[in-house]
Amino acid sequence: MSTSEIPLYIDLKSPYAFIASHRALALEAEGKAAFDWRPFKLEIGSRAGADPEAFLRRARYIYRDVRRFAGPLGLTVRGPTKIYDSTTALIGLLYAKSAGGHRAYIAAAFTKFFNRELDPGDVEAVTALLADCGADTGGFASYLAGPGADQFAASQEEAQELGICGAPMFVVGEELYWGQDRMDMALAAAGVA
Repeated sequence: MSTSEIPLYIDLKSPYAFIASHRALALEAEGKAAFDWRPFKLEIGSRAGADPEAFLRRARYIYRDVRRFAGPLGLTVRGPTKIYDSTTALIGLLYAKSAGGHRAYIAAAFTKFFNRELDPGDVEAVTALLADCGADTGGFASYLAGPGADQFAASQEEAQELGICGAPMFVVGEELYWGQDRMDMALAAAGVA
């Protein structure tokens, strides 16, 4: 196994990132791989405006497709009732990462979101989630408005420079692997057996 972390871009509202993260977290727990978890905000709202009917057809298909993978893993994936802004939850990921509690946060955030128990844009809900995962949330509000916002913006800029165009996306050297179904390719390229 390679000891270096594989950069993995996720959005906590992406159903495919949920599937990939479930597997990646298990690999980390088993000591078989290590990931550098990075936030990437999908701009779903911009896709919905041009042709709402086509957007809804695509969304319905995506959730049917994701359930094909989620069912055997015992994961629940309920489609969202609206288009969410995940910025707050993604800054929460950075906060949890700085405290060393990001793995629990990632697992809980995905599970709660796809059970319709988390609005990823709700500051109080994200703060409660961080607390549930063992983070000291006393500084989260100031982090969210200051350094967290700056780190998130820098992360999005870095993602754009790398060519990140979706979530999940694995980065191995100069190569990008988009989608949970490319995970094995990314692991092989990284030398993870």
